[in-house]
Amino acid sequence: MLKPLPETVHLRATNRQYLVLASASALLAAMLAFSNWTGNGPTEEISVWLTVFFSMTTLVGVCAALFRHGWLTLDRDGFESSEFKSLGKIGWSEVSEFGLHYSGGKGMPASRQVAFKLTEEKRKALPRLSGILMYGRVRLTEPYKVRGSQLVTLMNRFRERALASPAANEAA
Repeated sequence: MLKPLPETVHLRATNRQYLVLASASALLAAMLAFSNWTGNGPTEEISVWLTVFFSMTTLVGVCAALFRHGWLTLDRDGFESSEFKSLGKIGWSEVSEFGLHYSGGKGMPASRQVAFKLTEEKRKALPRLSGILMYGRVRLTEPYKVRGSQLVTLMNRFRERALASPAANEAA
């Protein structure tokens, strides 16, 4: 049996991908610096530029991990996300049912993202949605600390509760 839904759920995205970027870049920068020091690496000019590049990438990854905090808030009225700040709060009646979108190419790991469609009225009322609208579907790309299928179930339950409530029926 499913547990009753809370009034509000606030999820934070994980910054693991930025930490991986920073760690890998720091390792490559250290390896290049060491190979330059021993004289077994590429030419000095190439080694210096590659070391600078990977050092800058390390800084970008660390800054993103420290200062970029993605979030998603669900409540009775709708949901808000740091990804869609320009959209504001999106009401449950303004979206279709949520589903999983699988993406990935040959040799690449597949990612699972929560996808939904906006109603025609909502799309017309919004400015152009560059980057977040793919084939009419909007996707949550942030990696929240909840598996994709669990997030789909949770968001669909919030949507069903809101659409089944007497206040939603009176507004329609």
